[in-house]
Amino acid sequence: MSAFIVTDTHINALVRYASRHKLSVFFNRQLGFPFGKEQLKTYDNEQAIAQILLDENVKSVNYRYRDNEIMTITYDPAAPILTAIQAIKAAQCLKYQSNECDDFEESIAFKLIEAIISDAIPRLEGYESASWAIADKVTA
Repeated sequence: MSAFIVTDTHINALVRYASRHKLSVFFNRQLGFPFGKEQLKTYDNEQAIAQILLDENVKSVNYRYRDNEIMTITYDPAAPILTAIQAIKAAQCLKYQSNECDDFEESIAFKLIEAIISDAIPRLEGYESASWAIADKVTA
C-alpha cells in the first residue's frame, strides 16, 4: 500500500483532540542539550504539535518515495471534534502513514499518536463495564 500525506484537517483534528484532553508526552532531549526527560504539553502548543505530526508524516513519505518535500501547517482551532473511536482511527491512519523511517518509534510524533490512542480507548462505550481480568472457569 502506498504512503500519503494526510490532510491538514486530519492533523488539526487530532491536535484538537489531544489539546482538549490536555495530553502530554515525555521524551528524551536531543543530543547537545542536558540529559533527561522533557514534557511536551499539547495544550497551548497546538501549532508546534501540528507541525511535529506533519513533519513526521512528510519525512515518512519523502523516505518512501525519495522526495524532498517540505510542508507547513497552520493549526486550526475550529478543526473537527473527534469522538474516541474517530480519534483512534485517525491516529492509527497517521501512524501508518508516518512509519516508513526506522527511527519513527523513537519520535515525538509516535509518542503523541500513542498518547491519543491510549487516552481514547478508555473513553469507548463499554470500556468501564468490561472485566479487567478474566477468571478461570470454576468447576465443581
